[in-house]
Amino acid sequence: MSEEKKADEPMAEDADSPPKTDDAPVLPPGVKPFFVSDSHAQKLGMKTGEGIVDLLPSKFFNKEEQIAQVVELGFMCPFDPVMKEMKECPLEEFLVVTDTDSKFGEMFLLYYSGDAISSFTEAARIEEEKRLAEEKRLADIAAAKAAAEEARRNAVYVDEPMKSKLYVSETMESTVEEVKELNINHERPLLSLSIGRNLSSCGQKLQLGDRDHDQTGIVEWQKTRFPEFDMNRMERDIGIQAAPEVGEGSTQTKWNRPVNMATQYTAIGTSTSTSTSTSTGTGSGPDEVPEVDMDSLAGMLGKTLGSVEAALQQNETVNIFTDAMAMVGDDDGAIGSKMENQLKELRNFTDLDFSKGKALSCIDWHPTKKGVVAVSVCKTMSFDERVEVSGQVDVAYVIIWEFAEWIKPQLALQSPQECFSFKYNPTMPNIVVGGCYSGQAIMWDLNEAMADIEKKKLEKKIDKNGEDEEEQQPPVLPTAMSYIDVSHKRMVADITWLQPDCQINHKGQILAPEHLDDKTYQFMTIAGDGQALVWDIRYNAIFKGEYPHIYKPKSSSKTEKEGTKIPWLPLFRMNVKRLEGVGELSLCRLLSNLKSVEGDDTDKRSHILATSEEGDLVYADWRAKRKFAGKGDDDDDGANDVPEFVQWMAKDHNRPCVSLQQSPFFEDMILTVSDWTFNIWKLGHPKPVFSSPDASTYLTGGRWSPTRPGMVLISKEDGCVDVWDFTDSSYKPSATLMTTPSRITSMEFLTGKTATAKQQLLAIGDVVGSLHVFGVPRNLWKPVSNERNIIHNFFNREIKRMDFAEKRQLAREEEYSKKAAEEPEDDAPPPPQAEGVVEGGGEGEGGEGEGDGDDADIIAEEETYKNLEAKFIEQLGLTAEDLPEGFDLSKLGQED
Repeated sequence: MSEEKKADEPMAEDADSPPKTDDAPVLPPGVKPFFVSDSHAQKLGMKTGEGIVDLLPSKFFNKEEQIAQVVELGFMCPFDPVMKEMKECPLEEFLVVTDTDSKFGEMFLLYYSGDAISSFTEAARIEEEKRLAEEKRLADIAAAKAAAEEARRNAVYVDEPMKSKLYVSETMESTVEEVKELNINHERPLLSLSIGRNLSSCGQKLQLGDRDHDQTGIVEWQKTRFPEFDMNRMERDIGIQAAPEVGEGSTQTKWNRPVNMATQYTAIGTSTSTSTSTSTGTGSGPDEVPEVDMDSLAGMLGKTLGSVEAALQQNETVNIFTDAMAMVGDDDGAIGSKMENQLKELRNFTDLDFSKGKALSCIDWHPTKKGVVAVSVCKTMSFDERVEVSGQVDVAYVIIWEFAEWIKPQLALQSPQECFSFKYNPTMPNIVVGGCYSGQAIMWDLNEAMADIEKKKLEKKIDKNGEDEEEQQPPVLPTAMSYIDVSHKRMVADITWLQPDCQINHKGQILAPEHLDDKTYQFMTIAGDGQALVWDIRYNAIFKGEYPHIYKPKSSSKTEKEGTKIPWLPLFRMNVKRLEGVGELSLCRLLSNLKSVEGDDTDKRSHILATSEEGDLVYADWRAKRKFAGKGDDDDDGANDVPEFVQWMAKDHNRPCVSLQQSPFFEDMILTVSDWTFNIWKLGHPKPVFSSPDASTYLTGGRWSPTRPGMVLISKEDGCVDVWDFTDSSYKPSATLMTTPSRITSMEFLTGKTATAKQQLLAIGDVVGSLHVFGVPRNLWKPVSNERNIIHNFFNREIKRMDFAEKRQLAREEEYSKKAAEEPEDDAPPPPQAEGVVEGGGEGEGGEGEGDGDDADIIAEEETYKNLEAKFIEQLGLTAEDLPEGFDLSKLGQED
């Protein structure tokens, strides 16, 4: 029996195959399961609704058409995995069946053999007949019920006397059966047992002992075996568990025991005899000393004298003891390990009321308080959508987060317009200024709000349940907002505070040192209207005449007489125009507080660097000399006495700049970021020192590393941050860090007094309203050895390379001009074109002149035009009176 059982058992399955159960369905031959995505099912016409299982039961597809689709699309076609089975199909069409239960692992089954298709269609036909029969049966039942209901409604009742009948219960039989099931029916006669005692033992005296209730112990009544009664056990439950076989084994490694050994050598002597050979001392005694042939030794030294002398001379010129790895960075600074290059998210702030679903356009860390960061919240709307809602009353917020509170913001600064840029006052952190979408400047004072928060922290209100009451701090209303008629005509694109030693008056002149202190009161804003405005937060005191060195107001003031609110007006206005003097520059990014480099004594406190929406890099000075100085001022508007604010311009990008920052280590190195590339400029150089290759996706911002001179972080639209380490490579990013699945809209490092030497924080805002605070890995913020000098040399090499290329281009142009003068005009080669210069014009613009051959063509065309003009005048019969004034009819006659 055991042999038969073993024969019936299935063979052992492969270890890699999934375990099979008796209930698992068997895949019929000629059927292949495969995967089809929801979008592909929609394209194939298999979807019947929006649900995942809303699919057609089956559908036929043309074999040749689908094979052509696979050849054309490749793996993007859903039939690519079953290409082999489709080709094996003998019919012109194959069948695709949906299995919503995924019995065979996938929801779609390919029937490619004729037998499988015929069997399925036959089974489907049978099922369809059953379904139709069932529907017919249900329809008949419904019709019968409807007929009965109709008969009941139309029944005619006849008043007849009632007749008594015998009561017949419809449930009597089932009730009897239920009662029988409740009764106990004996299958055998009941056993009776009589228990008694002998009559002689009755009535006898008993002696009982005392036993208290607190006495412990067990009174045991032992069982006794009745010899006349025995019960045999017919069934017994036993648990059995199989255990694997256990085998014992041992192994031993080879052990080499230590053995004491010694080696002895003897000195080799010299011999003057040329016939004496070197003795090995094999057969000699222990006192004999081996000797060396001096002639052989002298020959060897003579042959090696040249190489040894060259090596000694090289050792004199080169320090062989220099550490070759001294210039190599530490292991911590390497950009190699992917595990060490991951940003660690420390905080994630999102508010359901203020910031969810909105973009964070600007980030600014608190200048003096640790763990406080503010973000500007703006709606993600296109220009057309903003036009539709323009004029409607709305509010926007700048929210302030504190690391100690994750759920709700510390403060919310309310604004009537969205603020795409704002800044803390670096010397008075209680003052926050921003630029609105309407072009106005706005200011908040946080003193009262922060005092209220501190008071609530000291006096925590406890409710009846003993829990802290979470009261939302009311929004902080703006302290001042500029007058819209004198503000920017377009959205404020960028804002920056002026340094405490760079405070100016209404004419743009820097104040004397006696009027300055360690605080800053003025900031500058730019916009797309081509204006740069300087604002002073002390406008009330200035209007009242408390600061005459800044502005002297008129004695009679209409505002003072009427008692109205003093308007906030810009202190200084600078109209930035192109160097040609025609057309305004639409500014989008601003950089002030430029510092002078070593060897440059120029006072750059009034110099600014800005970018335009056309991709230009603009260097301006608000203390520039006037264009027609000394010629008088006959026009009140000063149109003939316009200062030349723009000192220098260069083409930076083809699209607007999204980020502009000065290097914290090199004062003359500037980073500019546009949609696809970023450039590094050196002030005073006409072209960028470094231009990155085109990125794979849009760039949204960039920042210099505050601790590493050669590292730049570039944020992208896909939520990643590219790390460019110029000590590692300059042709591709050294690492790409994943930060958020959404588009990055702003990025800012923690710098200044609140930054620590043990950790570097990076705040990133995205388009869905989440503020992420990351801890930068140590190998990305710790500088490598001598990194500043390495990057300085790298920039100098790039500048020399560009200068050499420019000189080489000038030399080529000079060679061409000489060659063109010697050769005929028709045989002259085309002039060499510089990089970025369009043929026949300047860089990015049309040229002033054209070739000599083009001049001849223009003259010929002009003569043809004049001849045609003369013929038209003659045919129309026009006279000198009919022609416009100044038209010389005699020349036409002469030429004609």
